[in-house]
Amino acid sequence: MSIKPTKSFMKVAALLALLSLGPATIYVLYTRTGGPESQKERTFQINLRYALMAGTDTVDFAPLTAWDYDTVCAIDSAVTLDQLTQVIGFEYKDYGELHWLRRADMWTLLFIDVERDTNWGKHRPVTPIRIPRAGLTDVALPEGTKGVCVPRAKLTVSVSRRAAPVGSSPAVLELKQDQAG
Repeated sequence: MSIKPTKSFMKVAALLALLSLGPATIYVLYTRTGGPESQKERTFQINLRYALMAGTDTVDFAPLTAWDYDTVCAIDSAVTLDQLTQVIGFEYKDYGELHWLRRADMWTLLFIDVERDTNWGKHRPVTPIRIPRAGLTDVALPEGTKGVCVPRAKLTVSVSRRAAPVGSSPAVLELKQDQAG
């Protein structure tokens, strides 16, 4: 007597194999890549790349963004919720969604708008943008800090360049507060 699987059993087995790829794909997407990019993130990264290609010593974030913000924060990788709260001045409720924070090859820009009243209570819009260090630009932060925040009205983004191997960006951004602004 031969034990041979039926066609319906094989269809069910193939369906289960296919469905098991979904959770595995999501796991890899979030743990290995930091999660999916948003349209805002892709657009900002492309615009920033063009701004860096211009070769200037400063970059203006205003034309690179299509959203409102009052403050910009540069955040290093491997920052804890407590450290992030200390840098930005409030507890960021969506900290758990910044899946790329533990990756040393990325840093984060947080565009923070003013707190406003909404139908569900007070809300402070925050737009997080991850920045790949090798693929786009690195960040220079004040020594001993995990991040820096600068009001939009006083923001100066300085660009310096360094020797870098092929396949790695030579650009380094530093957010500074303009004393005259």
